[in-house]
Amino acid sequence: MEKIVEKIEKILNKSIQENNKASMIVSGGSSPTNLLHALNDLNIEWIKVKVMLLDERLVDEDNEYSNQRYLRENFFKNHTKNATYKSIRDLNIEKNIDLAILGFGSDGHFASIFPCHLYEKEFIDLNEEPKILKTTKMGDPYVARLTINLSAFLGVKNIFIIINSNKKLHTFHEAKDNKNLPIYHLLNLEHINIEVIKDF
Repeated sequence: MEKIVEKIEKILNKSIQENNKASMIVSGGSSPTNLLHALNDLNIEWIKVKVMLLDERLVDEDNEYSNQRYLRENFFKNHTKNATYKSIRDLNIEKNIDLAILGFGSDGHFASIFPCHLYEKEFIDLNEEPKILKTTKMGDPYVARLTINLSAFLGVKNIFIIINSNKKLHTFHEAKDNKNLPIYHLLNLEHINIEVIKDF
């Protein structure tokens, strides 16, 4: 985990030095927790870093299932409390994002792109405009959601995917060749720097 934190530090510092700003998107769920806790202690110019969720559950922001609440409790604590939070509920996605941190489900879903969305072009087609989409109720918890679509990941320079169980490790290996798993389509993006992190 220490080496990953160092990589993220270099990515953010490089963007701050070159552009006077940096940006990152983060998924909800428990997968990123340990990494987010480690990033809390990075003493960089967080005030110049914009942070956005890449998916959100459409519940009250203080609800136990809210990804925004999860970020407040697990990320915006020490140095990172100075970062700028951009709400996904604004339905505006940043361009040229420096990095994404995300997990995935044992069914192969990532962000809130589930297997049922493989048949909906706006979710999975790389020719679609990058956008934030609303889903019907699904998943666990069974609620409606907001999610960026797959083409939005084309604007992300570095993607860190976290595997936090043996079950998900199995899904990951299967997803390398199984187009019926949503994460297959993320793993097979071209010209994107993707790094996989085992955290269990």
